[in-house]
Amino acid sequence: MTEKIRIGIVPYMNAKPLIYGLECHKDSVELLFEVPSLLPGMLNNDRIDVALIPSIEYFRNGCFAIIPHIAIASHGAVESVKIFSKVPIANIQTAALDTSSLTSRALTRIILHGQYHLTPGYMQFNEQYNIAETRADAVLIIGDNAIKAADNGYVTLDLGQAWYEYTRLPFVYAVWVVKRGRKIPGLNELLLNSKKLGIQHIKEIAMSEAKRLNISFETCLHYLTNAIQYDLGKEEIQGLKKFYQCAVTMELAPKGERVIFNDT
Repeated sequence: MTEKIRIGIVPYMNAKPLIYGLECHKDSVELLFEVPSLLPGMLNNDRIDVALIPSIEYFRNGCFAIIPHIAIASHGAVESVKIFSKVPIANIQTAALDTSSLTSRALTRIILHGQYHLTPGYMQFNEQYNIAETRADAVLIIGDNAIKAADNGYVTLDLGQAWYEYTRLPFVYAVWVVKRGRKIPGLNELLLNSKKLGIQHIKEIAMSEAKRLNISFETCLHYLTNAIQYDLGKEEIQGLKKFYQCAVTMELAPKGERVIFNDT
C-alpha cells in the first residue's frame, strides 16, 4: 500500500479553497490541521510531507521549495490580519502579537516601523477576544478571529491594506512548501487542481464556513472572493520578494535567500 501524503494545513477559512479538491483523495492524502506557527517545525521534523507555511518561514528556514502558482495573498485589505489599538496608530508604544502567527508578526513590525516610524515594545498575546485586558496599546489578531472580532471603538489597522499603501504590491501570507530535493510525483498538479476546484465551489465553501463560524454567508463569500487571492503570479512574487527585503533590513530574516520552486 502506498503511504499517504501528509499535508499540513491551517484551520482557517482562507485555506479551505486550497484543500477542497483534496477531499476526494482521502485514500492517498492525510490532512493535519495546525496553527501556522507550528507547521514549519512539523515539516522540518518530517511529521508532514508538505505544508502551507507562513511566507516569512520560507526565508528563515532556507531548505524549503515553493509549490508554484498557489498562495494565500491579498491585493489590499485582507480582513483577517488586523491591529486593534486603544490609541491612535501613531501613538502606539506597546503591541501584543498573536502567538499563532509568524508572517503577520513580522509584517506588523515592518508596517509600524516603515510606514509609521514606530518601534514599540512587543509582547505575546494569547487571548484573542480579551483585547481590553491586555496591557498593550495595540493587539495583532489573525485568521477567523480577526474577521469575527468587533472593533468596539478600537482603532483598526488592516495590515493587508497598510502593506499595499506602503509598497503598491500584493502581500503573500502563506505558500505551499516541501523540503528541497524531496520528490513527491504529481504533487504540484494535485495541489493546483485542488485550488481550481475550490475556487469553482467557492459559494459552497462560504456557506459551510458561515455555519461553522456563525457569521453571515455574505461576509464569508466577500472574504473568499474579494479579500483573499490564491494565485502566485509575477506581482505576488514581486510582493513576496519585497517583504523579504524589508524583513532582512529589520533583521527578521537572514540574508542571501532566494525564491526556489518545487519541480515535481
